[in-house]
Amino acid sequence: MMNKKGQMVGILIFFGALFIALFIGFMASVGVAFIDWTADNTLPELENLGDAGDVNFTKISSLTITPANTFIQSLPAIIGVLYIVCLFGCIGLAYVYRTTEQKWLLFLFFGFTVMLVMAGMGMSIIYEDFYNDEGEFGDRLKEQTLMSFLILYSPAIFVIIAVIGATVMFTGFDSAGGGV
Repeated sequence: MMNKKGQMVGILIFFGALFIALFIGFMASVGVAFIDWTADNTLPELENLGDAGDVNFTKISSLTITPANTFIQSLPAIIGVLYIVCLFGCIGLAYVYRTTEQKWLLFLFFGFTVMLVMAGMGMSIIYEDFYNDEGEFGDRLKEQTLMSFLILYSPAIFVIIAVIGATVMFTGFDSAGGGV
């Protein structure tokens, strides 16, 4: 049987991973929207530089900047899939942690769930302000449908993950207090 400190570490890792996934998803989504907006405004100018001496800047641009812009255009989908994988990975952490025999950790788990949902609400509100912007930046975020959905509804998603995680972590014990 693990000591109480060792048992709390598993729950801290579970909620830390969820919060880090939310924060990285938020920053990546906003960052990609900014880079996409910058690339769309500068790329046409860079493609029309022409020649300067022996250097053809238009050709250099088409070989370097255009593929980079294509990659940037596909990043929102990649980030969305990685975000979902990370959320499922957190549920996997619950399976790893299931070896505990202490029921008191359910209250600690509930407290962390409340804090995580509140953090998700805060990030969701901030993201919604950017998302509802009537300018080009808001339009870029609206193009990122998967990540926008995941961040805007992150409090509800975290509640669902927390319920699944709690179910996995705190069920399956027999009456003698041992694991399954």
